[in-house]
Amino acid sequence: MIAMRPIDQPAVLDEINAGRFSGPVEGYVVMDGPQYLGNFLYKVENGVTWVLDEQLADPSLVDGAVRAAVAAGENRGAVSFCINPDSPRLAYWKQVMFKNGPDILENKKLFHSCKDF
Repeated sequence: MIAMRPIDQPAVLDEINAGRFSGPVEGYVVMDGPQYLGNFLYKVENGVTWVLDEQLADPSLVDGAVRAAVAAGENRGAVSFCINPDSPRLAYWKQVMFKNGPDILENKKLFHSCKDF
C-alpha cells in the first residue's frame, strides 16, 4: 500500500531541499510498505500552496503528490495553488490537467468540481 507521510524532521527537509527553495518548505516521503518511492516539496504562503518539486520513482505518483500537497495547504487555509513550471513532470501534469490555465489556480478546480445530479 502506498503511503505519503509528512516530513517532520527539519534536517531531512534541508537535505532534500538543498537550498533550492526559500521560505517554509514542507514535504512528504512516499513509501510502498518499506520501499522508498521518493518525495515531494511544497510550501504554503499567503493563501497559496506552491507545489515546488517532486522526486518520485514513478511518474504515475505525481497526481497523488500534487493533490496531497494542495490538500495539506487547503487544510491550513490556502484557497489556491501554483505548480512550479521548472519541474518537468509537474509542468507536464499541469498541462494535462489544466491546459494553458493561469499560473495560480483555485483549489476548487482540483477538488470541488463535482456537480449535483
